[in-house]
Amino acid sequence: MTAIVIGIPTFRRPRQLDALLASLAPERAGADVTVVVADNACEAAALAIAERHDARYRPVPERGLAAVRNALVAEAGWVAPGWRWLAMLDDDGRVAPWWLTPLVACGEAFGAHLVGGPVEGDLPTDAGRLARNSLYAGRRRGATGPVATLGGAQNLLIGRGLVDLLGAPLFRAPYDRSGGEDYDLFRRAAAAGARMAWCAEAVVHEPAPPEALAPRRLFARYWSTGLTTARIDRGFDGTARTWGVALKGLAGSAARGSAAALRGDLDAAAGAALMLGHFGGRVAGLLGAESRRYAAP
Repeated sequence: MTAIVIGIPTFRRPRQLDALLASLAPERAGADVTVVVADNACEAAALAIAERHDARYRPVPERGLAAVRNALVAEAGWVAPGWRWLAMLDDDGRVAPWWLTPLVACGEAFGAHLVGGPVEGDLPTDAGRLARNSLYAGRRRGATGPVATLGGAQNLLIGRGLVDLLGAPLFRAPYDRSGGEDYDLFRRAAAAGARMAWCAEAVVHEPAPPEALAPRRLFARYWSTGLTTARIDRGFDGTARTWGVALKGLAGSAARGSAAALRGDLDAAAGAALMLGHFGGRVAGLLGAESRRYAAP
């Protein structure tokens, strides 16, 4: 039976979905791999693309990030009852050649429940300084090996043992509209004693949409992430500790930004400014503000 499933949540990105599925062709050649596309828009375009690339298609009419990710976990159980690994990829990425083999090998070597890999941001040549120092420029960690937590559901390998450890559903509905369903999963997994690992060799490329790189949009992204992070952390760490982290981060970001500006390091100043927005969002979240980043118009 199929041991590996690749799951792709998608929502109205036919061009990007087509490019991602094309990049997976070398990973599937001669391998026991099933690809599933979970379409949260339930549109004919995604169905046609999935069929063209010999991928299984599942419409998910219930809107939300948690809903579509949970549908992928459920579908893996239908198409591959004996699956061992479910690799999740967002529909705006493209895998580097031979991405899957080291990712799975890392999971096996470290007995991991979750494995993450680098996301290299592909920025336009005219991207501004803020964009070049933002998460859109790439999300990386250090060397391959065990880690305490991971950074996101793009380029994420989920072991079957995690479902046994946490039960279903893996992703919680309260974060459907805000985002953060992946961070919540990592917090719950760590609390349950799950093992996590990082695989530096399994690279995914993610072209950044130009409209997301405008300063206003960048600060909104960091702010909304802060809102949700504070909400999740308070549930695990308590209100007092979460306030302490938020205020310390706010002060530290302001200090680092000021010092960087004084010494003329504009890249460091830009990164600190974005983190100032993030920790400002944490404070706002603790005061009751909520993120609606993925709310339907």
